[in-house]
Amino acid sequence: MAKRKQLKRRKRAGILRKYFFRSAATVVAGFIALCFIMMFFIGSQWWDEKNVSLNRNINNICETYTALSIHKNSQKSDDEAQADEMTLHNVLNTMGKATLSEYFITDINGDVLYCSDCEAGNSHGCENHRNYNVAQEHINRALKGKFSDYIGDEDFEIGSFVVVAPIFDGEEPVAVAFGVEDAITGLVPYSVRIIESFFYSLIIALIAVFIALFVITRDVAVPLSDMQKITDYYAKGDFDHKARENYKNRELNDFAKALNKMGYELKINEDSRKSFVANVSHELKTPMTSIGGFIDGMMDGTIPAGQEKKYLGIVSNEVKRLSRMVVSMLNLSKIEAGEIELSPIIYDVTAQVFETLLSFEKTINEKHIDIEGFEEMGSVLMRADKDLVQQVIYNLLDNAVKFTPENGTISVFAENDGETTTVTVRNSGQGISEEEISRIFERFYKVDKSRSYDTKGVGLGLYIVKTIINMHDGEITASSKQGEYTEFSFEIPYIDE
Repeated sequence: MAKRKQLKRRKRAGILRKYFFRSAATVVAGFIALCFIMMFFIGSQWWDEKNVSLNRNINNICETYTALSIHKNSQKSDDEAQADEMTLHNVLNTMGKATLSEYFITDINGDVLYCSDCEAGNSHGCENHRNYNVAQEHINRALKGKFSDYIGDEDFEIGSFVVVAPIFDGEEPVAVAFGVEDAITGLVPYSVRIIESFFYSLIIALIAVFIALFVITRDVAVPLSDMQKITDYYAKGDFDHKARENYKNRELNDFAKALNKMGYELKINEDSRKSFVANVSHELKTPMTSIGGFIDGMMDGTIPAGQEKKYLGIVSNEVKRLSRMVVSMLNLSKIEAGEIELSPIIYDVTAQVFETLLSFEKTINEKHIDIEGFEEMGSVLMRADKDLVQQVIYNLLDNAVKFTPENGTISVFAENDGETTTVTVRNSGQGISEEEISRIFERFYKVDKSRSYDTKGVGLGLYIVKTIINMHDGEITASSKQGEYTEFSFEIPYIDE
């Protein structure tokens, strides 16, 4: 027992662990994908912001250069020229430090005149740009108009974002302003800061998600494990176990209810099957024992020669009884296998009921049963499979005759209202309890076996009746009042073709 419990716990833990790790892997993969998506949008946003920043600063540099008339310094005094250059240097230097970008101004031949790396007052340029010359193709392109581009060649490192604008004196170009941002020194630190913040947030979020996943997984995996055990019981034929129906998840509760309902139906079917096997075994054994006993008696002389005809009659009745049982089971098998197809015709159901009653004439006369209703019925049309409905009417009248006491009454009624044809059979007698009447159409079910009223049936007749009526898209109902009557009524849609 302890080993079995340990195996169950291990099995449940296995389901929980597998479900949790799969869910966790999905979440982690989602977060990794989110990181790559963020990197893409961060890069796009950085380039957009840098483009705006560089363009704005280049415009300021061009306006400052033009306003100071730097290219005309030779026409100014040394002090004025030096003051103008210091102002320009301060603008370049301040912009470079503030944006971590590189700014410089070249003449129209590509030689650097001023740069953001040069200290104010130094007109000879910084070490990087003192002997630096920009390729003429960039200068020529700039002289045609301002542009922004990603450039990677001998003048600019790969991944450099460059904004270039010409500086004019009137309509004559006098210089070119460059703004350069290196992705390595610009985008990477920017991205690292954001990713770093995101990473810490991600760790906290993942911890919370994993806790939630564990709780959710447990709330799903444990019920599924419990229900799996229930299905294992059902597979072994043990239908007494039930799944819990008080889980937090509504869908799991619905699943548990459906599972319990299935177990209930399986139990009923299993009980019916066992009852059917027991009934059939008994019903087959009884007539066969009688047949064998009487034949043996006639063969060994136990039964006198003058009595043989009497006992041969009994044997004949038992053979007919066996035949009815076999026919019922064959009909049931064909109906459930879908081998029977409807062949509906329009015919007079009143005549069919009357002809069927004639087959019970001997029993009706022996029990002095009164038949009521025919005097009020005229011709009533029904559209149905005549042979199948014959089985329905025969079974209902057979039950009525069988359970009607001596000097009792059987009432038959039929009508057609243009939409449906209704046939009702009522017999006086002991009646059926409410509990039993709710199950009367179940397969293999026999009403109150202890009363021994139905000694020849196996509980298939009314099930076949209901199945045939359902095949016609009709409906059959049963009602009873104990000590007074039992009534069966079926209706079938009528279509006048």
